[in-house]
Amino acid sequence: MTVQVLHATTPEQLSDVSRRGQQLMARALEPTLHDDRFDQLSTQSSYILALKTEGDEAVGFVGGALDGPEVNLECLVVDGSTEGESTLVALYNALKGDIDRSARPVETLISWAKPTTDAHEAFASALGLTPHRQLHQLRCRLPIDESLAFSPLLTRDFEPGRDDEDLLRVNNRAFANHPDQGRHTRATLRQIFAEPWFRPEGVRLYHDESTGELAGFCWTKIHESTGGAESLGEIFVIGVDPDYHGRGLGVPMTAAGLSWLASQGLTTGMLYVEADNAPALRTYDKLGFSLHRTDRSWLERLV
Repeated sequence: MTVQVLHATTPEQLSDVSRRGQQLMARALEPTLHDDRFDQLSTQSSYILALKTEGDEAVGFVGGALDGPEVNLECLVVDGSTEGESTLVALYNALKGDIDRSARPVETLISWAKPTTDAHEAFASALGLTPHRQLHQLRCRLPIDESLAFSPLLTRDFEPGRDDEDLLRVNNRAFANHPDQGRHTRATLRQIFAEPWFRPEGVRLYHDESTGELAGFCWTKIHESTGGAESLGEIFVIGVDPDYHGRGLGVPMTAAGLSWLASQGLTTGMLYVEADNAPALRTYDKLGFSLHRTDRSWLERLV
């Protein structure tokens, strides 16, 4: 077996990384645990990965986008037939060594295990990585039960150009302290709008009927079928302006997004939520969500 560090900076290289990653996931994970983590690589400007191969097949994969001082290694995948812990340790050290030698301005490596397995836990322990975040992936059947006790909201499609500033304002107020979703800019929106999965009608906007102000939004995302798994409809982001907290908008805003996803023919909804977000977990429980898998991350500071 050989370990190599690769840098993908062209569409052709990114396509090859995606192909290898999908092949490895198809062998390493059961279909219901697949996701589209390798599908969006064409939008990355620079991607670094450590790859362990046996013949022409990848048996271990650690990679992430080089997009700033904090690098998220979203793809820690190992073939179940390999020594998972040792493979991950070798790949991680190879990638970190390459970063150190090149003097890139990378300050922090955040490693995500999706889903978290014993091999990932042992890998993190062996390297002394610091626990960082824990996310639950929840799923529900679509359409949702019409007997649920909430009043539906009248929402409309998001219109790029018309609604950008309102969406940014509510998003940044709602997620002021969130590590991923806060501090969005026009450039952030342009990047998301360029994603192949983006559909303006999949962003549901709710306006205060008395003032006309945007009170909340529910942003959805469709994951097309890959690796034999069914297509999924994700509640990608749901945000309510702090001025409207306490008005019971969480359940009907989420339901608006789920209803739109069901209208597209999807039969399973999903979302991610911080494991310690008790209020959100209660909201999603009311809509019939249940735990599907748990993802964890660990960090190491390089400077």
